[in-house]
Amino acid sequence: MTETKEFSARLLPELESELAKTRRVLEAVPDGHNDFKPHEKSMLLNRLAGHTAEFAGIAALILTLPGIDMGTPADPRKILRMETRDKLLAEFDEMTAKAIAAMKETTDAALDESWTLSRKGQPVFTGTRLMAYRNIALNHMMHHRGQLTVYLRLLNQPVPGTFGPSADGV
Repeated sequence: MTETKEFSARLLPELESELAKTRRVLEAVPDGHNDFKPHEKSMLLNRLAGHTAEFAGIAALILTLPGIDMGTPADPRKILRMETRDKLLAEFDEMTAKAIAAMKETTDAALDESWTLSRKGQPVFTGTRLMAYRNIALNHMMHHRGQLTVYLRLLNQPVPGTFGPSADGV
């Protein structure tokens, strides 16, 4: 019996769309403001931009690994800090290609498998691979993408639209 990929085929357009929106926002991040943060408790711009970009890679890892143990030598995540916008976009594009390829290969049965996110051996999340993909990768990426648009506004940069045009008409 062959394993179906019907559900992942239905998830693929959403993934491609959200990655494209994220890329548009990352393209708008200006060089030269890496140390900007709007509040003492906020992330630096270079870390927030890098963190937002990381989720393409995290999506691929969730779709291909049984779990991730953060903060250990076995942690497969790539932690990014924006040095320049072009370097960050190149990293994002590479991770995006892996995420799309992983989604195309993910079977419906694999989406129902148990998946665990741990920090140094302590479980942080346990659920299905689908829930991990949606909550840890996709929704988390959208959350930080939204934060990044606020940073852009505070830096007086045009904010690209993500669900239609922005107030800047971009």
